[in-house]
Amino acid sequence: MTYRAVAAITLMLVAAATPALATESIVCSAEGDAASIDVLMGHTAVIAVARVWLDAGDRNWTTDGRPGSTKVFVGQAFEDDQHMAIDLTDEGISSIVAKLRLVKASEQSNFAMGGTLSIDGVGAWAVTCPEF
Repeated sequence: MTYRAVAAITLMLVAAATPALATESIVCSAEGDAASIDVLMGHTAVIAVARVWLDAGDRNWTTDGRPGSTKVFVGQAFEDDQHMAIDLTDEGISSIVAKLRLVKASEQSNFAMGGTLSIDGVGAWAVTCPEF
């Protein structure tokens, strides 16, 4: 075998052995779609927020700088078996722009998650997260 063939086979084997980053999106919304939040999370040993999209009325906030939105940052996040909390901050991390507070419940094969979403200067809503 030539050096290039060996290198190509080695590269393919390494790529196949590298674990994929598994992600899951949690979507929570208020009644009548008054507000919603979509949190993309990585499956790791601790909470790993990869991206957030937040909408209320005609206003949008994102961690990825989507055009037409206000950029926010994950200031802090916490998750255990019963709760999840995420705070989004402004660029200078000087004020909290939005807070998501969720409670989780499970019984046998049923699971439910819901809580509150508040956006500074905009409003606060009860939200449910049916797709989790």
